[in-house]
Amino acid sequence: MDTWTPNPRAKPFIPRQQRSLYLTWKYKLTNKRAVRRLCQSGAVLFLLVTVIVNIKLILDTRRAAIEEEAVQDYDEVLPNMETPRRPPNGRKVLDIEVYSSRSKVYVAVDGTTVLEDEMREQGRGIHVIVLNQATGHVMAKRVFDTYSPHEDEAMILFLNMVTRGRVLIFTIKDEGSFHLKDAAKSLLKGLGSQVSMSLSWRDMWTLVVKKGGQVYGEKHSKSPALSTWGDPVLLKTEVQLTASEDAECHWSDTELNRRRKLFCSKVEGYGSICSCKDPAPIEFSPDPLPDNRVYDVPVAVIAGNRPNYLYRMLRSLLSAQGVNPQMITVFIDGYYEEPMDVVELFGLKGVQHTPISIKNARVSQVRPRHTRAHRPDLGV
Repeated sequence: MDTWTPNPRAKPFIPRQQRSLYLTWKYKLTNKRAVRRLCQSGAVLFLLVTVIVNIKLILDTRRAAIEEEAVQDYDEVLPNMETPRRPPNGRKVLDIEVYSSRSKVYVAVDGTTVLEDEMREQGRGIHVIVLNQATGHVMAKRVFDTYSPHEDEAMILFLNMVTRGRVLIFTIKDEGSFHLKDAAKSLLKGLGSQVSMSLSWRDMWTLVVKKGGQVYGEKHSKSPALSTWGDPVLLKTEVQLTASEDAECHWSDTELNRRRKLFCSKVEGYGSICSCKDPAPIEFSPDPLPDNRVYDVPVAVIAGNRPNYLYRMLRSLLSAQGVNPQMITVFIDGYYEEPMDVVELFGLKGVQHTPISIKNARVSQVRPRHTRAHRPDLGV
């Protein structure tokens, strides 16, 4: 220590101050090692994301290929299907095929496709078809998006209004269990389903059953994980038709009941209107309106393809005090069959026409038709 001498060229000592956040990050970024580690971490993350995306793409491609193969098999088999056979008792047998998958559903009856839905972003949920047990023709088609709230309640209401003995066909597209509550599952179980209580997320499912009777077939494919769908299922079964006498109600032969019989042989889902024991009325006798000045005023009803709403509205209208059914005309915006069947059930005048214009402007097209229907003398 005695020989130590200070270095005259040394810089004076200054206590080190704490760096700001900006200087700290600037120092780290100028450090080559830190930059190298940051680039390595980014490359690893990018590689990991790329691998995950590629795996998902491969799985989706594989599933789509399986579905296309199933559809091709169906197309190859369909031309070779035999004509409906007749068992020894002489009654016709229907060949029914029902397909359920993530992106497509279809139903074929005796080689004729009565339902096919492969539209993207549409038709999700449980598709229901009702067949006449004596003729095999389609009486009703409905789709209930049971992924969404309250659709299961609408399905319960519809199934309860279907006449006992009808053939019911069910198939799921995409997803149909998220809001399928226990009440709906119990109803399906009561119809004969063995797997309805265990239906879960993205399962595929088909069922053919007679309401209140035999189960003709059921298939179910479980989804292996939350991120995937169950494998497509194809149900092939046979349905033996019943005699026409057993499928019809024996009402008295009146003009009202002839209209009712024709309606109930074509469409379904209207509840007691087709009851054999106590059918709902289709003719009403409301009290007359005192000093009725609107008895001869024409009434125009504008309808689209919502026959159930039209049915309820016409029942309410015909029950109103002072109504004159002869002055009611229903204008159907499009050539739809079931709304016209509802109009004819109540014995009203119906006019079908090609839709003209769009949105609210369509209403203006009804006025001249309405005038011609009730005042032909005006020459409008």
